[in-house]
Amino acid sequence: MYSFPLEENERILKKDLANMSYDGNNLHGALYLTTDRIVFVGYLLNITQKYFEEIPLAHIETIKPEKTFFFIPNAFAITTIKDRRLKFIVNKRDEWIDAIQKRINSL
Repeated sequence: MYSFPLEENERILKKDLANMSYDGNNLHGALYLTTDRIVFVGYLLNITQKYFEEIPLAHIETIKPEKTFFFIPNAFAITTIKDRRLKFIVNKRDEWIDAIQKRINSL
């Protein structure tokens, strides 16, 4: 259901169900950390309209922890080098941030 093509020699390092917010839109789907990028796959309105978002790790300007409802520590925000801001709500937020940061540092 939540699938996307991998590039040659690309591997999935981490995955989980997630919500993504951007520009006032909220989507439910799956979040993946690969060796090269962050990928979100979700659906708009119904199961037939697939939404795909990818962020190359080299394009991440900042990643910072956030909270939902001002007190639940289950989100993080990414700002890209093109000044785009995306917020992800995930399980084990700090593990996601650490894994992404470690992968960025290894590039």
